[in-house]
Amino acid sequence: MAGIPSEFIDQVLDRVDIVDVISPRVTLKKAGKDYQALCPFHTENTPSFTVSQNKQFYHCFGCGQHGSAIGFLMEFEGMEFVDAIETLANSAGMEVPNQGTFQASNKSKNLYEITDKANRYYANNYNNSTFAKDYITNRGISPETAQIFQIGFAEDKWDGLIKRLVNVNQNELMTAGLLAQNDNGRIYDKFRGRVMFPIQDRRGRVIAFGGRAILKDQKPKYLNSPETPLFHKGKELYALNLARKHSKSTSIIVVEGYMDVIALYQAGFKNCCATLGTATSQHHIVTLLRSHEEVIFCFDGDKAGVEAAWKALVTSLPVYRDDKNIRFLFLPDKHDPDTYVNEFGKDAFQNQLDNSTSLSDFLMKKLSQNIDLNAIDGRAKFIDKSSSYIKELPKGQFRKLLTEEVSKITKSSINFTEKTPVTKIQNIDQWTPVRKAIAILLNQPSLVINLPNDLEISHLKQNGINILTRIIDFCRLNPNISTAALIEKFRGHKTHSHLSSLVTVPLDLNEEQLLLELKDIIKHFEKLLQKIKIGRLRDKKAVKGLNTQEKLELVELLTNQIK
Repeated sequence: MAGIPSEFIDQVLDRVDIVDVISPRVTLKKAGKDYQALCPFHTENTPSFTVSQNKQFYHCFGCGQHGSAIGFLMEFEGMEFVDAIETLANSAGMEVPNQGTFQASNKSKNLYEITDKANRYYANNYNNSTFAKDYITNRGISPETAQIFQIGFAEDKWDGLIKRLVNVNQNELMTAGLLAQNDNGRIYDKFRGRVMFPIQDRRGRVIAFGGRAILKDQKPKYLNSPETPLFHKGKELYALNLARKHSKSTSIIVVEGYMDVIALYQAGFKNCCATLGTATSQHHIVTLLRSHEEVIFCFDGDKAGVEAAWKALVTSLPVYRDDKNIRFLFLPDKHDPDTYVNEFGKDAFQNQLDNSTSLSDFLMKKLSQNIDLNAIDGRAKFIDKSSSYIKELPKGQFRKLLTEEVSKITKSSINFTEKTPVTKIQNIDQWTPVRKAIAILLNQPSLVINLPNDLEISHLKQNGINILTRIIDFCRLNPNISTAALIEKFRGHKTHSHLSSLVTVPLDLNEEQLLLELKDIIKHFEKLLQKIKIGRLRDKKAVKGLNTQEKLELVELLTNQIK
């Protein structure tokens, strides 16, 4: 668990209430002893997302997502495990212990420190470089805006950063994506002669850099950090942290370049972010839809821009939500957001936003392109093309209305087959006693006090017996442990997902009934253990005989054998 003491994780989960963690992010409504909501992880019209305050666990019966408060922050906010622990600990007024045992987290911590040092180095270079500052000024960026985005400068030197961070291990600098190595083994600064744009995560920590060439004939024009343990292009969005910090808008504008974001921000559009030299990913879209009501993709109006927009549309279909909007803005040819807002001003760009194209209009227009809808064969072709895209949409009103629109356009009755999630029905009565015992203790850990202390189930050779033994040990050490905290004991273990899924299966038994079921299972285990002991003694008797004590034990076992 990244070196964080297990006891501290237990304390954190004991201090926080999962309802308090989820309710600011998802609208929960009381439903009996639990809470319900529309699932934030998939599109639905009927609530299937349930939060159990008793178990401190959430579960969606629609898409299957489930977990503790830690797991929710990791899934919803995209946090790493350690970040989720720290966030919950801070909310509970607790300080994560610093024991020097955080091997995985320490590695990341070191990298954050390195990227921060590099950022300060680049910022200092920028402040001392008239050349770099003139470039930014000529691009219409004020000193104040440059400071907000922490713009820096990498000198045109092969070893400028290496010499500045001489006390930092070069292997770590390589891991952070700051150095490169040629075929001859020579190590050198990756970024040279470039204006630097630090890329930050949601918490504002520098995780990577983008460098814009400002020297004559320098290639490539833009250079990004490579993939590192801190930086994954398909997951990060440039300046999203600033958009969340400085804008209260319910919409977010997604552009393609650093300068586009900065120019729009300076013009008053603080709700901007950019993809990082890569196509829009599904992870990007899910992240944006979770925190904004509307996503507006802004692309150049040329062929490349339209193609990029179409790829973003196709990527968004499986994760589209009825309660959200996705729109597309295509600027006039030879303009990007930076040049457009600088030439025409804020009001003109706002007008462009107001007249952006809805996803449905863009989809229908693209699909009907070069098709004669007045001809029967043309309409048939349109239906065929539409089918493959509409079927990608989650079941919901948007999909239904698009289907109706295709019917209207083609003057036909269309009924695209709905995507039906396959739900595996679990018959609890057919479970093994071991699996039942695990499920009961996961759902009601306090029942462990009813287990005999001398029950040595580790002698049983059955699937899952080692996991059951561990669960019993955990529960005995802390009989008041919550379901969520118990599940977290197995994070990183190969059985974590399976155990989590067992918690989500409704046992439909109250505590008294669960106890009776558990006692029956205990009786079953004791019977098996007696058979094992009897078998061992009989085997020994046949080979070399029994001593007096063993003979008495065998007689007692046979006399008291559980029937």
